[in-house]
Amino acid sequence: EVGSGAGGGLLELLSYGACPALLHGTDLLAERVAVARQLLPHVSMTASDGRYLPYPDCSFDLCLQFTMFSSITDEAICYTVANEMLRVVKPTGLILWYDIWTNPLNKATRGIRTREIRRYFPNCHLAVDRITLAPPLARGLVPVSWIGAEMLEKLRILNTHYLVAIRPEN
Repeated sequence: EVGSGAGGGLLELLSYGACPALLHGTDLLAERVAVARQLLPHVSMTASDGRYLPYPDCSFDLCLQFTMFSSITDEAICYTVANEMLRVVKPTGLILWYDIWTNPLNKATRGIRTREIRRYFPNCHLAVDRITLAPPLARGLVPVSWIGAEMLEKLRILNTHYLVAIRPEN
């Protein structure tokens, strides 16, 4: 996982039965990596810039990023990180993207639309789904009506994230 932070996403993968020896996480901030190493001592963690991933070409079947790109404000850096993700994923592999396309309440992030994702990953096949009911709305609605929140999420009009499967074209 690129931008793995304190390891929350990797911990979730472990809860689904992933083998710790097959997981790798990297984050720009060494203090987050230190927390992840404490939480996940059997998972390989590195502190590195996503523009220079410390892995050989074609290392992984699956490369993940969860809400990392929306925190990068410089598009040139986004292109470089995307190229690095493509470099380390196998030609038959998959990049899994989960990130916001709109977030008007958080000025530290920016929404990334499908057109921009396609520019970062040219010559790739993208399968896109709009998911996740707007978190502020979900936080208020779920305690009152879980079913109501699920129904609103199914409408997709108030969903704020894209889940994108990115497959390099061979």
